[in-house]
Amino acid sequence: MPFMAYNKLLIVEEPIHNRKVGEAIVGYEFKLQYPSYRGTFLSCIEDLKISVDDEPIEKSRIYFFLNGKWFLLDELKDCFKEYWYVMDFATIRVIQAGGLPEGKHRIGVYMKHRIPYTGYFGQYLILDADESKVLPVE
Repeated sequence: MPFMAYNKLLIVEEPIHNRKVGEAIVGYEFKLQYPSYRGTFLSCIEDLKISVDDEPIEKSRIYFFLNGKWFLLDELKDCFKEYWYVMDFATIRVIQAGGLPEGKHRIGVYMKHRIPYTGYFGQYLILDADESKVLPVE
């Protein structure tokens, strides 16, 4: 069950940006904020799903940028030294030829994450955040 108080923090209220390589638009980006009052290590993210306009995005097309480094979603489980501070925004980049058309789009994000400081007797508190917001493309 989502911990509702922090859900509203997950998707940052900033525009979506199409990204170019040379003259070609190769994808788009938006930002996330860790939905808690403490940060966490990226290895504590157990699941991260992205949808745009209610269409799920394949994990292989999603990159996660934090601390000056790019990661595929499948690599997060191994990032036990990469800390996501609560005041830092992570960038999600989706590879998609042509990016997103101008206008507003519904971004959906589901994140299941383990709270590392709760690991008593092998049991960790696991929370999830499930949020969607309509953001413009700029």
